[in-house]
Amino acid sequence: MKKLTDSCILMYNDKLLEFEEKDPVTGKGRVSSVMQRIRESELSSCIKESNIAPMKRLRDIHDSDFLDELHKKCYSGLNKLDEETPITKEAFEVARFGAGGVLDAIDMIMNGETRRAFCMTSMPGHNAGKKSQSSGSLINPLAAGAHYLTKKYRLKRVLILDLDADHGKGTQEIFYDRKDVLTISLHEYPGRTGTGYYDETGVKGSFGYNLNIPFVSGYGDREYRVCLKEIVEKIAWQFMPQFILLGFGTNVLAKDDSSHLIMSQQGLYEACNIVKTLSDSICGSKLISVLEGGKNYDEMAEGCYKHLSLMVNKKNKTVDRMKKEELISYADWYGYSKILKKTFRRYWKL
Repeated sequence: MKKLTDSCILMYNDKLLEFEEKDPVTGKGRVSSVMQRIRESELSSCIKESNIAPMKRLRDIHDSDFLDELHKKCYSGLNKLDEETPITKEAFEVARFGAGGVLDAIDMIMNGETRRAFCMTSMPGHNAGKKSQSSGSLINPLAAGAHYLTKKYRLKRVLILDLDADHGKGTQEIFYDRKDVLTISLHEYPGRTGTGYYDETGVKGSFGYNLNIPFVSGYGDREYRVCLKEIVEKIAWQFMPQFILLGFGTNVLAKDDSSHLIMSQQGLYEACNIVKTLSDSICGSKLISVLEGGKNYDEMAEGCYKHLSLMVNKKNKTVDRMKKEELISYADWYGYSKILKKTFRRYWKL
């Protein structure tokens, strides 16, 4: 009899609860709310225990001196590294467990034990760069996973697709000069980071392998759906990734109030379904989602439950569509989409 874990696993470790939150974006509160929702559901059998990420794997993407200094600062008892990055003595180890879940999931998928995975984290990670932490991110699990796939499994084409409301500036920095990892980010601009404009496409030798789709205030379900279908999907079919890593953030939801984007739960579900369908068609369902940002615990718990349901191929009833008037006129949106396509046509057929 087919088990749920044949389709998808949920990577988690109780160590993720050891980071006492000092703001709603990071810490055990978000993890405990999600895990309670999953454990009380029919999906509880998907949970698998993750291990801590080996330091040698983290040194592949982060500077060694940066990691050593980060470890010391966390253990020293500092309260924060910057205004948006609170820390505790346990924060560094907790971040390593988040990255470790991604590495473990990759091994299980590549060994044929499951097809997909959803990885829990105590904090966002996509803003952590080679030598810097930022915006709550200490270590970058998405980047660790992508490099691991290219190094251990010698994959030639890995796609990182980031749907978090914030631009993953750390992920962009780490892979900005590479062609084996295609990074595509849909995010609010200028947002919290002020990075991720559509003209940031890479450097000589890797132009077109870093793509940003920046959204202004009021963008939501329609804009995500159109960009995924008319831009991301077409580029993915040309790149032909062997593995897809998805940055999943519930801060895009209107009810989360972390950004000025207005996605509904149904819109986020359908956006991720487009990505899942792509992975099924192109790379044998090899797909890992990593939890990024969000501060409304109820919305995060429900969003993660719906996302895991999607990943195990469980049919869902339609969730809240948040009937609302579109804030961006079709004419304005159409004009902007033409600018995006014109930029990306330098590198891809659109």
